[in-house]
Parts: sequence; structure tokens; C-alpha cells
Amino acid sequence: MLSRTGLLWAVATPPVLLLLVFFVLPLAYLFFVSFMTNSQTALYDLAPTLRNYVEVATDPFYLLIIQRTLLATGVVLIACLLLGYPVALYASRLPPRGRMIMLLLMMFPLMVSNVVRAYGWVSILGRTGILSVTLREAGLTDRPIQFLYSFDAVVVGLLTILLPFMVVSITNSLTAIDQRYTEAAQSLGAGPWQTFFRVTLPLSSPGVTSGLMLVTFLMLSAYVTIALLGGPRFKLLVSLVFDSAATFRWPRAAALSFVLLAIALVIAAAIQIVMRPQRVQGKGT
Repeated sequence: MLSRTGLLWAVATPPVLLLLVFFVLPLAYLFFVSFMTNSQTALYDLAPTLRNYVEVATDPFYLLIIQRTLLATGVVLIACLLLGYPVALYASRLPPRGRMIMLLLMMFPLMVSNVVRAYGWVSILGRTGILSVTLREAGLTDRPIQFLYSFDAVVVGLLTILLPFMVVSITNSLTAIDQRYTEAAQSLGAGPWQTFFRVTLPLSSPGVTSGLMLVTFLMLSAYVTIALLGGPRFKLLVSLVFDSAATFRWPRAAALSFVLLAIALVIAAAIQIVMRPQRVQGKGT
């Protein structure tokens, strides 16, 4: 009969091996490739170099793309939070059946491919799209307006895709709050806004944190939506990773991938730091 330690090892070994083989080793190989030299005749030349990272850190083009990526991520995060929290707060106060129906409706678009949803926005935001035609018919403009292939179009498309993740994450956190806390605050004379900022918001901070981090990781890797709504001229960092791989510049693609990973980790750390006071306050409530 296996001991407790032996049983734990037996249970943990298969997933650890899977993680090692399908995540750690490929990531380590990609990191190795990022220090190699681009080649015209092979995947890469075995000539170690820092050039791929130096170019990303010094080239104005790459710096502009990184700045645009950070700006787009920040806008999407703030928009998802400002739009998602009120919806989640409303959903958390519904009866269980109504809450389940609302969350199912929120998650229903996720059953449709991102490509299909992006093309739906193309039909709305294009020069001959629904929005442009409606504005002309209403007399608000006398010529077609191109909303596509812009920063705004990409943000709107990403927002509609990522908002459900934020809503579900915050709703789960709000639902878990013991209502006796809010009742106690109100019995002590706290108004609705004071109760929200001193009790509800701190106690829901774990859901806000997980929602922000989930949206960040999905946003930074959303290549298809950016390509279809941003067009060939609008690039974010994930677009450059794809372009480099598509042109067989594997070392540069690998280096850009790790820069993207570093940005994701920095944003995640910043979210943790910003939300930490709220979590501490929530624990002490």
C-alpha cells in the first residue's frame, strides 16, 4: 500500500510530466532560438547574438508598436472594468435562476469563432457598413465613413470579445460575498456609496484581479481580431510575432514572443500591486 507521500507523487507525476514536455521544454527551446541569428536557408544559424533583443529595445518602429500595445491593453482593461462591474453587480443581485440565464447570455457569443465575430464588425464598421449607411441616411454625414482599420475599431472588437470574461469573473466574486457584511455596514449608518466602496468593492477585489489578468493575457494574444479590424497597417506586438514567423525569421519571432511575455508578466504584476490594498482591506472587513 502506498504511503501518503507516494500517493501524492503518483497523482502529481503525470500532470507535471505533461507540463514539462508540452510547456517548459518548448518554451526553453523558444528562448534558445531567440538568441540565434536569422537565416535565409534554415530555421536559424547557430550563431549566438543579442541583436534580436537589441533591435526591439532600440528601433523606433518596435518601440512605437510596444507603446501602442500598452495603450490598447490599458484602454481595453479600463473599459472592460468600467462596463463589466455594473453588469456583474446587477447579475449578482438577481435570483439564482435569473443570474444563470444572464451569464449564459453573456457567454453565448463565446460559442462563435472570433473570426466570425470580427467579420461581423467588418460588416458594421466598413465604408459601406451598417453604421456608415445609417449615419448617411440620418443626414449626419454626406459621404461614407471608414471606421475600420483603426485603433478604435480594434478596441471595440476586443472589448466585445473580452467583456464576458470580466463580467463572469466579477460576478462569481460578488456572489460569494456574505450579505451580512453589507447589512452590518448599513445598520451602522453607512450609505449606499460608502457601503460599496468600503465593503463590496474590497471583498470583490479577487474577482476584479482575476478578470483583469485574464483580459490582459487574452488581449495580448488576440491576433485574429487585430488583423481583421486593424488591417495590414495597424500592428500590435502579437502582429509582429506572426509576421516574423510567416516570413521565416524564427529568431526574431521568438525574441518578440518573449518581449510579449515579459509585457504580460509586468502588467500582471502591476495589477497585483494595485489591487493588493483592496484585497488587504477586504480581508480586514
